Amino acid sequence: MIKEQNTFNIGDRIELIRTNTKKGNVYPSQVLDILDKQIIVVSGPIYKSEIILIHKDEIIEVSYIIENKGRYSFKAKVLKREYEKIYTLILQKISNIKRFQLRGFYRLSVNIPVIKKFTIKEDHEQKTISEECRTKDISGGGLKLYSNYQHEVGDIVSCQFNIEERQIEVKGSVVRIEKVDTFDYSYGLGIKFVGLDEKDRDKIIQFIFLKQRLLREKGLI
Repeated sequence: MIKEQNTFNIGDRIELIRTNTKKGNVYPSQVLDILDKQIIVVSGPIYKSEIILIHKDEIIEVSYIIENKGRYSFKAKVLKREYEKIYTLILQKISNIKRFQLRGFYRLSVNIPVIKKFTIKEDHEQKTISEECRTKDISGGGLKLYSNYQHEVGDIVSCQFNIEERQIEVKGSVVRIEKVDTFDYSYGLGIKFVGLDEKDRDKIIQFIFLKQRLLREKGLI
């Protein structure tokens, strides 16, 4: 294994972004092997239990977060896709690594009530499931949410919550799911904001900065 500065380790979670689509579909993935500084092996994207075919020679973007540093990304070319045991992609890095601002991705541990809504099809009709949840943490890019509904990675949910006196309603993509041991909830959901208004994002970041300052003043961080 060869590791480059400001990059990831085997086992790290990453995101694959299709740059040849209008929506720029984002899929969670994982680093399975690092062959050299340019070649990596990652898990192929799966959405709602179905394989998402990424084609040979397709150009995609690989995005990931390094804790306490920020978000990074680079362009990659698909050299090969394989289906032995698991669906994998072999990628070749074809651009320099770009670093994005850290400020929007600092996660603040905070307990905020959230109304989560999720639309499903039941008996050929759409049904919206509403659930009262709570955050474990929040950042300018997303939040971790405690829930009792058994989601799948890729589910799109609507989250409504208040930051100080501002009500925020935003769609989010479920990018991580883990079982948790709490009295009230069974799952921890990693949710990435989708189409968050920049004024709402700024409000969230201002809220995080304020809480950080208060914690520093109390000597808690």
